[in-house]
Amino acid sequence: MEGGLRGTHRVAQTPQSITMPCENCINRRDFLSKSALAAAALVVIEGCGDGQIGPPSIHNTTGGDPNIPVGGPVTVKLSDFPALATVGTVVDIGHERAVVRTSATTFHGLSRICTHEQCDVDVRNNRFECPCHGSTYAADGSVIRGPNVSSPPITALRTLDTTFNQAAGTITVA
Repeated sequence: MEGGLRGTHRVAQTPQSITMPCENCINRRDFLSKSALAAAALVVIEGCGDGQIGPPSIHNTTGGDPNIPVGGPVTVKLSDFPALATVGTVVDIGHERAVVRTSATTFHGLSRICTHEQCDVDVRNNRFECPCHGSTYAADGSVIRGPNVSSPPITALRTLDTTFNQAAGTITVA
């Protein structure tokens, strides 16, 4: 009996006594828990990179070394990258390139393309980390740890020709 009267006493409804108007309806608790799971799944998927499965397409399609950025040399102003004032600091200058100042007048250019499967590596904690399979490279491009999947040994990041124009305050990286 739903909310009816029994004699002079009112009978309270209990969750067991409530019937759903349809057979396959979802109740509020199930809806909220399933919505929370869906939201958590989206967060996990978003954290897995750019939404692609596996590495991005090969960067160099001209038959050259796929670990060398394409598009020709890139020139940047030192004033646009204040971290380059510090010797030994890895700085991502964009265009799949990074630069490390090695002395007052010398710089070391490196490709940011992982030598395992050509994913773009990230600059973190003054080193390079590949988000695809976990390879880690030191500030000089040497391998600290290879991929976290079965693979032949990987090589160091490619060194890129770098020219410093002190008068203009620019660096050109091949």
